[in-house]
Amino acid sequence: MPKIATALSDTKIKNSKKTDKDYALSDGNGLQLLVKNTGIKVWKFVYTSPTKDKRRKTTFGNYPDLKLASAREKRAEYLELIAEGIDPIDYYEEQKVKKEAEVEGQFHLVVYEWIDSLGNAENTNTTKRRAFERDIFPYFANYDTAHNLQYSMNIKDITHDKLLHALVEKSKSAKETANRILADCRNVWQFAYERAYVDEIITAKIGKKALPKPKTKHYPKITDEKVLKELLLAIEDYNGQPITRLMLKFLPMVPLRAENLTTLKWEMISFHNKTLTIPRNEMKDKNEELPDFVLPLASQVIEILKETKQLTGWGKWVFHGLQNINGPMNPETGNKALRSLGFTDEEKGRKQTQHSFRGTYRSLAETYQTQHNATYEVKESVLDHHDTSKVAFAYLHKADYTEQMRPLLQWWADFIDTLKKST
Repeated sequence: MPKIATALSDTKIKNSKKTDKDYALSDGNGLQLLVKNTGIKVWKFVYTSPTKDKRRKTTFGNYPDLKLASAREKRAEYLELIAEGIDPIDYYEEQKVKKEAEVEGQFHLVVYEWIDSLGNAENTNTTKRRAFERDIFPYFANYDTAHNLQYSMNIKDITHDKLLHALVEKSKSAKETANRILADCRNVWQFAYERAYVDEIITAKIGKKALPKPKTKHYPKITDEKVLKELLLAIEDYNGQPITRLMLKFLPMVPLRAENLTTLKWEMISFHNKTLTIPRNEMKDKNEELPDFVLPLASQVIEILKETKQLTGWGKWVFHGLQNINGPMNPETGNKALRSLGFTDEEKGRKQTQHSFRGTYRSLAETYQTQHNATYEVKESVLDHHDTSKVAFAYLHKADYTEQMRPLLQWWADFIDTLKKST
């Protein structure tokens, strides 16, 4: 008559002692407690595989970390799978692999893995990471209350429509940024496809034309000559800081971007050649194929600079800071001064910012084309605008319009002086 296994009890398990050899205590139905000669007690499960037709064994964990009741629950789970014709070791191994694959396939982890594979300079990788973290991840990720990313959708579950929606939203405010992210997304999905994270490259269905152009927001600018005269006379009477007044007088005649105006250095000014030269890497368009930006200076501008040099010529900056005289002027100083002069009403065409003088110059230079006869290219060169056509750029990127700009900018300075004196 076969021996029937006696079910284990907590007392029996606690009283089991180590011996010179390992031995097993049976709880029945394949569950055993292996007492090792080291004193460690391990739960084992032994069964006949329903798929491989052989005896197999696995472990559930150690006692007392895994109590008797919990070990029996796991045995019940394994026996249920065996009754359904499923080998439990194979089943749980497949579940583990599947779970790991899901973790690996999280969208943000795939993006980071792709970035790390590029071998780019760290600042380039940082730019790419920040673009995804700022503009794309929020559509596919969950965050804690401190906005730390907890987890994201599996990349295989991201549909064409969901990704397109995220890109379209970004394109509404920054189309070029959206186009760059789209290009990176194409590379991410190609990377994911090659590693079997996805079954298809959904970005192949998204073209640049699918992304809308943002609504153009033009800077307000004064082009009404009567209002412009009021502004120019108000600048003449400005009673704030002397250096701010000189900067405001300089600004209408030399239509630079605010960041270039306020960071002008004396080393950039040539009184002999009557020019200012700004290194290409300090301009908005930093294309290395373009020469440094050289702008001729009208005689009125030279006089303003001579007066300015008496105040700031001891230092590095043409227009130094109001609080920190060893640093450049704050780019907002000019805007603040213009607001103090009362030129803030955009609806009535009476709003002007530092940047607006670029538009004022360009509009009036077009209006009075017959007076100066400068070509389109020369007028645009004053603003450092370049033809975006690749064919045109190939021919024109080395063109030097410096001397052709000289009569145009002298005309512009004379126009401003005449306008101030008009009745």
